[in-house]
Amino acid sequence: CKSRKLKYGPMKKVYDGIVFDVLQRPVFYPDGTKKIFEYCSRHDSVVIMPFDKKGRLLLIREFRHRHKRDVLFLPAGRRDKKRESPLTAARRELREETGYDAKTWKRFHTKIPTESLLWDAHVFLAKDLFLSPLDGDEDFPIEIVPTSVRKAAKLALEGKIENEFLAYNIIRFAYLRKIGK
Repeated sequence: CKSRKLKYGPMKKVYDGIVFDVLQRPVFYPDGTKKIFEYCSRHDSVVIMPFDKKGRLLLIREFRHRHKRDVLFLPAGRRDKKRESPLTAARRELREETGYDAKTWKRFHTKIPTESLLWDAHVFLAKDLFLSPLDGDEDFPIEIVPTSVRKAAKLALEGKIENEFLAYNIIRFAYLRKIGK
């Protein structure tokens, strides 16, 4: 396979941002051509699917600058430091955004967004919630919206949960639960 004969140059940071860095790396092909590949890098993301005592998913409604309005979301954020584990980050984000922590945590899914985005997105299920508020860095108040899994999946399918990664995970969870997994 020709791809195994590629030579990779070193990664070089060309932009140092507040949230994102941009990196470039040269790739040398067997025929002598060189291409520059560009990557966007940041700390890993975490998403939490918290469930209350009634088995409802705790969606949140929060203002998002891109939309210029409130949107339905799941508690989510990013690892603040490289050394912060995904689970530690998920616990912190859940506490900051909902005021709850959970006794039971389970990794549900981890995804690499795309080849050119250098971070992982870790999705956790959180059950057996208990109050444990932690001040966060949110610009606006967050409203907790307890929603049945069935209704959350319907909202996701209808595009009312606009973030496709969050919608996918809600639909995937509902499907797996429906088939008994």
